[in-house]
Amino acid sequence: MQKQVTYYENLVESFRNNNALEPSSPNLDILKFEDIPAAVKENSTNPYRLNAFVVGYVTNGNFDLNISNKEYAIGPNTIYFTSPWHIRQYANIKNWQGYIMFITPDFFFQHPQGEYIFREFRFFHTENGMVIPTNEKSNLLIGSYFARMFDLLHSNHPEKLNMLFHYINIFLYECKSVFGGDFPQHNTSKDTTLNNFLHSLNNYFMELHKGKMDKAVSLKYVANELHLHPTYLSNLLKQQTGKTAAQLVRERLILEAQSLLKNTDMTVAEVAYYLHFKDNSNFAKFFRHQVGKSPSDYREKAQAVGK
Repeated sequence: MQKQVTYYENLVESFRNNNALEPSSPNLDILKFEDIPAAVKENSTNPYRLNAFVVGYVTNGNFDLNISNKEYAIGPNTIYFTSPWHIRQYANIKNWQGYIMFITPDFFFQHPQGEYIFREFRFFHTENGMVIPTNEKSNLLIGSYFARMFDLLHSNHPEKLNMLFHYINIFLYECKSVFGGDFPQHNTSKDTTLNNFLHSLNNYFMELHKGKMDKAVSLKYVANELHLHPTYLSNLLKQQTGKTAAQLVRERLILEAQSLLKNTDMTVAEVAYYLHFKDNSNFAKFFRHQVGKSPSDYREKAQAVGK
């Protein structure tokens, strides 16, 4: 197990590490699972973070996918969504087939409407990713979109990246429509507040991972980022989710702590320091209150289950 979770800032950096791939562009790539070299599969056991949104569509084969602190057994007729702040780990790969798409935030945000479009899709804001079974009807739709986008990306069309920006947005709206109740719904201004809150909260942990945060996450921090009063923000989120903003912050902090305890060799004291707790005992008390067991007990059980 790694001392810390490896972080890749972009696709070039990530692919270079595998010594067997070169991305089609720095901010977007679409691969067929079956074309991924064996060397990459053999090196896929280590947990990592990649600054990209990932959509995987599996048509055949099996593998285990760990997203932060949740494990999924992936098989045929499955689509999954992960985001930059997720810790990911692939294992036990057997004859996987289908498509995998990598989209960096820069690919979205280079277009004026990109940030708003990204926040529209709540399946990118989930704590542990989203894995959804597909059926014959949705397979036809998803497969046709992926094939079209794959062919365009690997063509010589001079406007392919601009075209793919629109193709991807249409594809994501189709996913939102086809899977219906599988995705959280959001049609009100309050949902926009929730999306912005989740985006700001997850961005904190991405910046923390880059070493750019020197203070603990808090309701005050997120409220300031959104230019909202903490009480007003908390009331809005309470109406939307049934939880206060402070509860949501604590839950996200615990998720990060659990992910680090499960996926790295960092000591409990190192995790506490990394998350900017005052000291180890303060972190242990907080963790026990939220999870019901000590950080050490949680790690021992989580790693035993993963063996």
